[in-house]
Amino acid sequence: MSEKVFLNGELVDAGKASVSVSDSGLLYGAGLFETMRTRNGKVFALKDHLDRLFFSAKTLSIDIGCDKEYIADAIGKVLRANGLKDARMRLTVTGGPMSQPGEERKSTLLITAAKLAAYPPEYYRKGVMVLLCPYRQNPNDPTCGHKVTSYFPRMIGLKFAHEKGAAEALWFTTDNRLAEGCISNVFLVKDSVLYTPPISTPVLAGVARKAVCRIAVDNSIELVEKDLFIDDILSAEEILLTNAIMQVMPVNSVEKHTVSEGKIGPMAKKLKKSFDELVARECRITNNE
Repeated sequence: MSEKVFLNGELVDAGKASVSVSDSGLLYGAGLFETMRTRNGKVFALKDHLDRLFFSAKTLSIDIGCDKEYIADAIGKVLRANGLKDARMRLTVTGGPMSQPGEERKSTLLITAAKLAAYPPEYYRKGVMVLLCPYRQNPNDPTCGHKVTSYFPRMIGLKFAHEKGAAEALWFTTDNRLAEGCISNVFLVKDSVLYTPPISTPVLAGVARKAVCRIAVDNSIELVEKDLFIDDILSAEEILLTNAIMQVMPVNSVEKHTVSEGKIGPMAKKLKKSFDELVARECRITNNE
């Protein structure tokens, strides 16, 4: 069975899908995307993904051209067409083809799905190494904090990390505050308190970040959102990375600095277990399905 994608209102073979050579996403990176995971054919935290997408679209003046219900229905069509239950999905919206004065401009909507490829189990048993990214995040960049398709700087940072045997690189702002990873949000643990940079840093309002914050509150774990610096990283008892695919991943070292003697801490174990349970609850199959 050939892979099916949803493109501008239709299910088409992936090999035959095409966008205009004048598409603003192709030419200028003028677009947004969401990376989602499904279980039992259901997207985890779909509302949070769509809320973030529509908020960013409004902020950055990208006309999506449809409502959330339309996109949710299209996601279901893609999953069914590809016979997938546990999948990694990507939703991409661009401003569409560049138009001439007076012409109506239509957005481009693309939804794809592939079998979920989980991170190696040893990453969770042993933790991963991260590097300090040599690049900086500019708080005055109007796209900062939004999941824009102009993601090339993040890919360069991630390539830098992978070439040195690390799983992720941590970005700092131009004024040296901890921001986030190339593809993840960051949490630190010290004295049983969970710390993370505030959204206003700015950082991406990660769906997994939001879930971890909710889990912390529900489990009476003290959660503090504050500006963090390199000294906070080096003194942390645990460091955790989060995104929708990795969920909660422990860090065992920051370059040559070992975190907590290289052992997985209790907070990582608790949050990972709680996150797994949250996904199972939200994506469970009910009797009438």
